[in-house]
Amino acid sequence: MNPRPALRRPARHGVMIAGGGTAGHVVPGLAIAEALVESGWPRESVHFVGSRRGIETEMVPAAGFGLTALPGRGLNERRFSVANVLATIALGWGIARGVALVLARRPAVVVSLGGYAALAASLGALVWRVPGGVAAPKARPPSTHRPLAGRAKASAVPFDGVDLPRPVVTGNPIRREIVAAAAQGASRPWPSGRFAVVVFGGSLGSARINGAVWGGLDQLAERDDVFVYHVVGRRDWSTTPSGRWSRELYQPVEYDSDLATALASADLVVSRAGGSTVAELAVIGVGAVLVPLPIATHDHQTHNAAALASVGAARVVRDDEFDAARLVSEITRGIEGGATAGAAAARTVGRPRAAHDVAALVNRHARRRPVSVASA
Repeated sequence: MNPRPALRRPARHGVMIAGGGTAGHVVPGLAIAEALVESGWPRESVHFVGSRRGIETEMVPAAGFGLTALPGRGLNERRFSVANVLATIALGWGIARGVALVLARRPAVVVSLGGYAALAASLGALVWRVPGGVAAPKARPPSTHRPLAGRAKASAVPFDGVDLPRPVVTGNPIRREIVAAAAQGASRPWPSGRFAVVVFGGSLGSARINGAVWGGLDQLAERDDVFVYHVVGRRDWSTTPSGRWSRELYQPVEYDSDLATALASADLVVSRAGGSTVAELAVIGVGAVLVPLPIATHDHQTHNAAALASVGAARVVRDDEFDAARLVSEITRGIEGGATAGAAAARTVGRPRAAHDVAALVNRHARRRPVSVASA
């Protein structure tokens, strides 16, 4: 899908935000971009570089920012194949275009989010000596961060212990809707007097988590103090059991465009452990049961989850150990007080101003800034 053209041509000497592919990269990037605009950068001066195959082709233009989408994708396996040869050619062309784009735009600073587009723009920043910064939304930063990280002025990291040079702990930038929901508190009209459990596994959903929910509902139905709000995801929505449980107990939805208020209304959250999810749970201040995706690159979800578990804000369950019985056990523990303790612990590590802190780093190290932007 080709991105919609930006309404205005991006200005030279602006900010280039590079990377994407998944919402885990794009959401923090958009949060940083909005914080930069609030700090004085014209919206048209903030330009994204992403992948033609990534979700940024929808999300970035919808937010009103310019986007250059590069060709290229990852290699399927570390072996010779026609598909890998074609992917290597496309990736090489994308990198060449990215390097040329940095020369054409001459940005004041390049911010790397991770992903193949980040690699292209990062190499361009190194070639043309553009100041760079790295925003690492994951506990285990991807290899595409490495070219820029060694020469970056600073690396914005979600918490201590992230292996990048010159780290500055800013937290992981999150959506403004999350910050607003955290300030406003619960707002969903769910059954009163019941312990509200919000379950989700991403836009596609998680077969493991969904199966545990559907397997555990019969046992949960024996109680009168639990309500499960389940964001099933597109992949399994057509197989969702319907009509077996009362709406006082269970409400499934395919997708929730306002998940922020659902999280703010929850007593307990059950989810995967992406970087943005972990950061949002901490800012909202809600206890969680985290089931890290076992195939995540560099096992970064396990390390993301550990950051909350280390302060008592979350319980971490291995994917192959998460079933209906474990779900019911974790909900029971939450009702008995574990969720309340987890929520209090989460609030101690939430960083609602992470995007503004990253923007301040950008402003401090940018080669040129608009007159309206002060150095932090």
